[in-house]
Amino acid sequence: MRFSAGTSAIVPLACSAIAGLCISASTLFGANATVLDTDPNADGLGFGKTDAFAYGGVYSQTDTAVYNGNQILVQTQAGASGNSGAGISVPVSNGENGRNQSLDGGSNQDVNIDVPNATAPNSVFATIGNTPVTDPLHGQVAKLQNGNVLRFSMWVREDPNSHITAAPQIEPVIKFEFWKEALSTNADTSGGVPQPSYGDKIVDTDQHLGQGIWIDLNKNGSVIDGAAASQGRIRTVNTTSWTLIEASYTVNDADWWGIADDVYTVADVEEVRAVMFWGDFANTNLGGSLWFDNLQFEVFANVAAVTPNANPNPTLSEGVSSADFNKNGIVDGADFLAWQRGYGMTTGAVAANGDADSDGDVDANDLTVWKNQFGTPGAAPAIASVPEPTALALVTVTSLCIGAVCRRRR
Repeated sequence: MRFSAGTSAIVPLACSAIAGLCISASTLFGANATVLDTDPNADGLGFGKTDAFAYGGVYSQTDTAVYNGNQILVQTQAGASGNSGAGISVPVSNGENGRNQSLDGGSNQDVNIDVPNATAPNSVFATIGNTPVTDPLHGQVAKLQNGNVLRFSMWVREDPNSHITAAPQIEPVIKFEFWKEALSTNADTSGGVPQPSYGDKIVDTDQHLGQGIWIDLNKNGSVIDGAAASQGRIRTVNTTSWTLIEASYTVNDADWWGIADDVYTVADVEEVRAVMFWGDFANTNLGGSLWFDNLQFEVFANVAAVTPNANPNPTLSEGVSSADFNKNGIVDGADFLAWQRGYGMTTGAVAANGDADSDGDVDANDLTVWKNQFGTPGAAPAIASVPEPTALALVTVTSLCIGAVCRRRR
């Protein structure tokens, strides 16, 4: 992730400058990619981590898929389930709020204990010039404040070899969440009522404010949010190129719902969470995969400080697929024989073995490149996909709560 200081330049991630978001450069997805994920099934929700998650058995994922030499995150839906989903969470600390328990009325005050947030507010808030305030654990520090602008962006693409066959009940939505207890997973929405009656999530820009940005997977012009189309909050993706999807929000706690009869302000926020979620609670029969790359979470001082989105297209990190395995300038039968001899290699494959898409194996995807390029010069580009989920041995997470999904989450 990267943060903007609200000037004309993007301030890149630095471990010493932006506390809580330092991830090893070895996890970069592509040469020009920003940090996306390490091991999504082990990391879980935490500062300094990007929590890519899948739960319920119908959704699965891999963060080791490769497309034209560029490592990407693939999330797949397959089957029918009344409670399954996947997504990505990027948590940013806003320090401690001084509360020790929920103030949502009744007996819940006694049972929903608020654990102190030991992680200091992210230094991006000081970088953009927010006024220091008193933090019970961290002294005088800059925190999130009203008027700040948040922007969460990512590049998304539909897998050309695993098309979306049915849109889930909740198509992908990009949004922000504000939590009064940092890294909490207690976000009960009380049967879909548009504000929590118990829990730690103060406000969700999709559920509570109607500001989520949606990806219309079946391209029918509508999503579960009935107002999204008329308000221009629907996007689409395709199989032939990457599409930049972004959501932004100007912080204004006067619009927040609060939790039950308790009103919370920006001063009560311990965590800001950028989220992408898609899933199904209606037992829809689902299929298909989406690719994700180059996540970027930015914070600006105000609307006037917002800069154009410089999140780099994953194409910049990708090579050109070529089925000219013997490098003689033409894709022909000799190249097919090279692919045939190498077919079945799962690691260490190179072009001479029939690896057209530079993913280290020789499989049907490489044959597809050969078919598309047959009779053409070897440098001609072609669409090559990461293998379909079964060939990639995607990790399926069954009955496991990862991130903020222990209770219904969207």
